[in-house]
Amino acid sequence: MIKKFSLQIFVLTTAIAVITGCGSGSKFDRQKWSYGDGLDYPLRNDILNDLLQNHHIKGLNYRQVIDSLGSPQRRDSLKFSYQILDNSYDFARKSPAHRKSLIVYFSKDSVVTRTEVYEHTDKK
Repeated sequence: MIKKFSLQIFVLTTAIAVITGCGSGSKFDRQKWSYGDGLDYPLRNDILNDLLQNHHIKGLNYRQVIDSLGSPQRRDSLKFSYQILDNSYDFARKSPAHRKSLIVYFSKDSVVTRTEVYEHTDKK
């Protein structure tokens, strides 16, 4: 009886751990976000959802964005672009080039008005 109950508890806790862990990605962390070699940022895609859902970027000013996310890979007068994925540098790839970026838009007062995830896959 006790063995059966212990087995049920084990199965239940394992199922809960699997369900809560699947697809949730990792938590945003400045160190994870910054990890990369300038061409590839392998941890960003996994933490992007947590960043967008749990860390309010809208309303931050220019300096706060830099403090939170670091310098962007591209910047215009009113927007920053942070590379999430870009396999176009992988010349051994078998599939078309795929790019994904986080775009942060600023008002003229240097306050974030919105964010957008941009994705593009080249045609074969």
